[in-house]
Amino acid sequence: MSYTTGTLTYLAGGPVEGAWKLWEYTTADTLAQVTAAGYITDATFKGMSLGDFVIVVNQTNPQGYILQVQNLTAGTMSVPGAATLAAPAGVGGSQLAFPRNIIDGGDFTTNPWQRGTSFSAIASTLTYTADRFFAVGGASSSISVSQQPQTAVAGFGQALQFGRAAANANTATISLGQVVETLDSIRCQGQPVTLSFWAQAGANWSPANGVLNVQLASGTGTNQSAASMVAGTWTGQTSLTLTPQQNISPNSSPATSVLTPAANIAQQITATWTRYAFTGTVPVGCTQLGVLFNATPAGTAGAADFVQIMGVQLEIGAQATPFEHRDIEVELAIAQRYFFNIPEPAANVVVGAGMVAGTNAEIIFIPLPVQMRAAPTVTVSAGSFKFNIAGVATAVAGFAAGTTHTPNYISVVGTTTATSGQGTLLQGGGGAGFVQASADF
Repeated sequence: MSYTTGTLTYLAGGPVEGAWKLWEYTTADTLAQVTAAGYITDATFKGMSLGDFVIVVNQTNPQGYILQVQNLTAGTMSVPGAATLAAPAGVGGSQLAFPRNIIDGGDFTTNPWQRGTSFSAIASTLTYTADRFFAVGGASSSISVSQQPQTAVAGFGQALQFGRAAANANTATISLGQVVETLDSIRCQGQPVTLSFWAQAGANWSPANGVLNVQLASGTGTNQSAASMVAGTWTGQTSLTLTPQQNISPNSSPATSVLTPAANIAQQITATWTRYAFTGTVPVGCTQLGVLFNATPAGTAGAADFVQIMGVQLEIGAQATPFEHRDIEVELAIAQRYFFNIPEPAANVVVGAGMVAGTNAEIIFIPLPVQMRAAPTVTVSAGSFKFNIAGVATAVAGFAAGTTHTPNYISVVGTTTATSGQGTLLQGGGGAGFVQASADF
């Protein structure tokens, strides 16, 4: 498609010199096409000016945008100047529908990475890496996931790197994904949604044709597990038929994708950072959504058999919009709804308070920073943690998760020698211990 002059209509605007005007434009073109450089080819003949607003209406895939003339080439009496439209940066721009992105932690610059920033030797045990993102492969897989600096795309400083470890010869399918909570999935029922992300392949990315498979799973259960999604065993699980949109590389014009709609998009990933986008319609009865990237590696992994990903976004609507960057505080709070990590602090720093509930039986209660999705599973490592027993920091013994946890607090216990009825504190010793609470899927 291309610009059609007959459907651009002047609506209103003051006669005062320099005042902005309002226009309406009806088209079946995508947002990427409408915002291409010089899209409106007869702008000066129409009387458009810098700063004018344009209501763009797409009736083929019902949706609309408020765009603004942000570039205007000079025209003459015989040659019209062209206008370039873009989403206004202020109120009414891409942040108006905040929060749009249903994916958590899709910006790997602000994703908290509470579990660490480098993971290796992931095999058939589903393992969470960056907050909310899991990886899993076959019994002999050796998957590596890490946070890597990347500044090729404006607005991002870090990417998630996913692939086989060098020299791994296993060719079982490897997967990376995220399960969307039921309460967030329900709002998408019966609506078009668009999944978009930036990606770049490593020098030795080995799947045939450099393919990364892209799936958007739908189910009718309630908060079922990530492992079940990967296995295809969610209640009522189906894969949405996805229609590829135009793929956009930095500093270049959109390149039309040649892929056809499918439930499993085999997207070739190249060595150039490119934004990929796919649209599908969520079933009316959907109560679970999940995003899954997977690949089938070939041969033996080289030193760069990986793909890097950033800017993962899932939003309601039939077109990809600019990536929604959320404040780091917001991303941390969202992540802590599903996982909370307390790495052992320095000596004498207090983590929680409690009492000696019986002879040589300590119990510590720790409030959680946000209400978690559900009562979490708690795991601990003693490290150099100490119980404060009658004013003396004493190495923990029998350190374990307690039996009472709620979405608002957790407990840990110990069997360090102590007298019943005393108060006690859990405090750091500067070691590598931890207390972790997980309500992930």
